[in-house]
Amino acid sequence: MTKDVLMDASMGEIRLAVMEDGELVEFYVEEREKESMLGNIYRGRVERVVPGMQAAFIDIGLSKNAFLYVKDLLTDGAQDGETGKMPPIEQLLKAGQELTVQVVKEMSGQKGPRVTTRLAMPGRFTVLLPNQDLVGISKRLDDSEERRRLKELALALKPDGAGLIIRTAAKHVPVEWLRDEIGILTQKWNRILELQSGGPVPRCLYCETDFVSHMIREHLTPDLNRFVVNDRDIWEQINRILDSDAPGFRPRVEYFDKDYDLFDYYQVEGAISQALSRKVYLKSGGYLVFDRTEALTVIDVNSGKYIGRTSLEDTALRINTEAVETIARQIRLRDIGGIIIIDFIDMQDKGHREEVVARLKEAVKRDRTQTVVVGMTGLGLVEMTRKKVRQPLAGYMTVGCRSCGGTGRHLSPVVMAKRVERRIARYLVSNHPHSVEILVHPDVHKVLEGQEKERLEKLRKQYACMIRITPSPDVAYSDMRMHESS
Repeated sequence: MTKDVLMDASMGEIRLAVMEDGELVEFYVEEREKESMLGNIYRGRVERVVPGMQAAFIDIGLSKNAFLYVKDLLTDGAQDGETGKMPPIEQLLKAGQELTVQVVKEMSGQKGPRVTTRLAMPGRFTVLLPNQDLVGISKRLDDSEERRRLKELALALKPDGAGLIIRTAAKHVPVEWLRDEIGILTQKWNRILELQSGGPVPRCLYCETDFVSHMIREHLTPDLNRFVVNDRDIWEQINRILDSDAPGFRPRVEYFDKDYDLFDYYQVEGAISQALSRKVYLKSGGYLVFDRTEALTVIDVNSGKYIGRTSLEDTALRINTEAVETIARQIRLRDIGGIIIIDFIDMQDKGHREEVVARLKEAVKRDRTQTVVVGMTGLGLVEMTRKKVRQPLAGYMTVGCRSCGGTGRHLSPVVMAKRVERRIARYLVSNHPHSVEILVHPDVHKVLEGQEKERLEKLRKQYACMIRITPSPDVAYSDMRMHESS
């Protein structure tokens, strides 16, 4: 697999595209004047404890209070020894209490950010877990010998009173690099402890690195082929970071100085448009339909133009296996979180169903966000979940349709034409004009001058008024403009 990262800095924002074998798989946007709060650590105050939700609202100094679930509370052996369950949140928190929390999910719509007291200090190769006693190795590291080596190193390097996770990027990294990074993360945590001891509440104790530094940390991994950026200041910033942290990566960072738009040059814009579409076509002629609800996302697999050559079962298997790769990539690209239900084409063969589920489990392993394929239900629907971290792509790149109210459908031209007729009739009754001109959308005009033409003639005769209907693309589909004419 060839991994390329493209960073476009223009129009007051920074956009980052992650490409794998030429296919867009991840996309991020950050306004230069508005940094993300994800990963920030705050000293906050409990505003309200809600037993019915087993959660609490925490004032961390933002426009909306943060939301803390009981399961996100790090407690000192507070779980029941027999059941392993957490006690009720009202026994753990009280209004007015101070605590240190970290943002794990951005603000979205009317909801404040989600926070946790299970703090994490991420580096390029490791993640330090203050006040936690555990050691973990990235599941994406599948080399058993390397996993064993890193596990031994983690146990030896883990600071007292903290846990440690070894990230995928640590594969074959020298022990000195790991030791140095763990030392830096420990210093950061000690500084946070100093800031935590006194000061006004709420306040920010630690801000995550800026967007560019964060993306360097997450994506300059051993499997990276190129990191291309079209802004010279950012290119120089990246090289300064690498000079001190990882000089071996400098040759992989390229400055794009061509007289082309970076994303157009690498055909990224078309892939972004597809990721915002409801329908995605497969190479075979089949297609996927993505429908999002408040509770979950539904993906429907359809055969489309593909009719197969042998049997219905083989046709279904062919399309479903092709759909798996596209579904895994689109979920990652669209940044879909929460519950996901996939309606594959029905397959009677149990072995075929198991093969499709197994392929899906393998495909989602490339996703850096925690994704779990639960399995297939009795109705043949595949259930899966993906951790919510940011707004989905559609959440910050689209708005609700003004005409359809978010349903994806609007009133037919015939219905709109009849509404226009009723408005004309009401106007004629009240104002008794001699002549009026009505401007309507061209689709509505076709109906009024077609199947509704006879009805308009009756209005003209009934009110002795000259009525002229004019098509205008400047008039909204659901609107009309009326004025008296001489």
